[in-house]
Amino acid sequence: MKFLKRDSLQFLRCGVLGIGLGLLAGACEAVQIATDIRLDLSFGESFLLGMSASVMAGLFGFGIGLGVGLPIQLIGRKWYPHRVYTLAMAATAFFLSGFFLWHAAGILMGDERLPAAIAMAVCPLGVAGVVYFNAGYWARRESLGGAPKLGWLPVSLLLAMGVNVGAAAMMSGVAGDDVRALTGEPNVLLITIDTLRRDHVSAYGEGRAETPRMDALAEEGILFMNAITPTPETAPAHASMMTALHPIRHKVTDNSKRLEEGFLTLAELLREEEYYATGAFLSSFAVNARTGLNQGFQIYEDDFFPGIRGFGSVLLTQYTQQALMILGDPHDFAWLLERRGDVTNQLASDWIRARGEKPWFAWVHYFEPHAPYEGPNATVDHRTFLSDRDPTYTEAEADELRRLYAYEAGLADTQVGVLLDLLAELEIDDRTMVIVTADHGEQLGEHDIFFHHHGLYDESIQVPLIIRAPGQGGIKYKRIEQQVRLMDLTPTVLKWLKFDRELDYSEGVPLLDYATAVRERSLPSTLFGRKTASLSEGTLFGMRAPAELDGEQVHIKYIYDKAANVEELYNLAADPDETVDISETQPSVMAPLREHTQKEMDGAKDLASDVSQADIEALKVLGYME
Repeated sequence: MKFLKRDSLQFLRCGVLGIGLGLLAGACEAVQIATDIRLDLSFGESFLLGMSASVMAGLFGFGIGLGVGLPIQLIGRKWYPHRVYTLAMAATAFFLSGFFLWHAAGILMGDERLPAAIAMAVCPLGVAGVVYFNAGYWARRESLGGAPKLGWLPVSLLLAMGVNVGAAAMMSGVAGDDVRALTGEPNVLLITIDTLRRDHVSAYGEGRAETPRMDALAEEGILFMNAITPTPETAPAHASMMTALHPIRHKVTDNSKRLEEGFLTLAELLREEEYYATGAFLSSFAVNARTGLNQGFQIYEDDFFPGIRGFGSVLLTQYTQQALMILGDPHDFAWLLERRGDVTNQLASDWIRARGEKPWFAWVHYFEPHAPYEGPNATVDHRTFLSDRDPTYTEAEADELRRLYAYEAGLADTQVGVLLDLLAELEIDDRTMVIVTADHGEQLGEHDIFFHHHGLYDESIQVPLIIRAPGQGGIKYKRIEQQVRLMDLTPTVLKWLKFDRELDYSEGVPLLDYATAVRERSLPSTLFGRKTASLSEGTLFGMRAPAELDGEQVHIKYIYDKAANVEELYNLAADPDETVDISETQPSVMAPLREHTQKEMDGAKDLASDVSQADIEALKVLGYME
């Protein structure tokens, strides 16, 4: 019997096999992506994504083939050549399939599906076995002088292209056309502006930034003068908007936590039985799908990778991105974690246009004016300060950063105007509720907190809130002085839509009841946040609520530093800057505040963060952590 001729470069054939297997593995991954992806992609964009995944996996497979082929060839120098070849091929298949399947097994383990995880983990052995016996057949055939009529690479390429055509057909059909509601039903547009301070919207009378479009919207709608967030952190605050629950209840207590599927969201309610089209268009890593905020959204535009749309969903891309965050300088790769508001607006506008007369709920999130603050003619590079664990600022640097913050607040206002103009152009503004708000504010040096939003002072807790609700009759007040919360947004939308289905659990109330004088009392809220920018340096609890002080009804702020056992109390009517602590002079007020706060702390004992190192680095780049 003839055997394969010995060849010092025989291991290269393992690389060729790796390319072919990688092409197929990438195509299979494209099918998996198609079952989960929530991007509004065309067929061409979907096919390009799939083929890109195949090519990337093929190159990865080539590297694995060389990496295992050469050692096996060296070890088996005295073996029959076809046995060396067969073993090297099987090893290539084992490690390449293992890369994808072991990742899937890890996900199953995280979902506590142990039998499925074990089965997935051992699958690479089966793949290696199939390749081993087939490679052995062709090796023996070749040793007898035969040769395949068609090479492995062309076959694998054709198969990968065929699979990617099917995957593209699946991916390009998720845009949200299966809507059962009658055409002409009302729409809802929720705009959240990350880190926008209340006093940087001119409608509130401060004039720290130029915001003509939000000011005009406030003239047409309802301006809430005293809206607060339950926590000054992005993912938790947005989760409260969507669930009508406080973070202590929905358990998303920091940006590393995930909203579990047991919590019903506004998007899920509107999407039930395919009633509404739902789309979310995001500008920051802090609200991407890992937070669970994608629940109920058909479209969830959270992929910031430039060029090939959806490329960030490819497994090799994700691992590469994590490596860059951990091993490189994360600030060099900020473009992977955020995007400009005008880019987000274009995605949202295209989706809204395509809905025609079908009703929709759209959430549009802008990252301006979140750190790093940037703008034309900037004399300070804010990113250099973010990379410093304990930055200090000269007065000139601080003033410049405040100017840049105000500039970015103006940019966000411009983007709000673009969407408002779109509604007018499509002639649907008279049946579209528009809500503009922020997840939290920002400290610009107050209380010695520079350019961050930890702590529980009003600069971070108070947020702008404007609602335009067409067709709402009986409005008596367009400026609401009572305190309201972000948890109230979902009940507000549901009541305005006259939606029959309601949340099973809710801490919110319909805010339009204030405008019609149905509701009059301010709404108290537990506050919760970080003591510093570090997740490990302590938690603050507090309360912002109406109370009677010295015979007068006012709003008060209570803050409790659990680690230091320090309390603060402020009369916000007499002391809006929160500089005079009156906790020692108001024992009758302090007692119920302590009792309530203790109950809330008892319900929030499991607050440990499980954020990964890669996510820590990403959040540092965006200014969320130190």
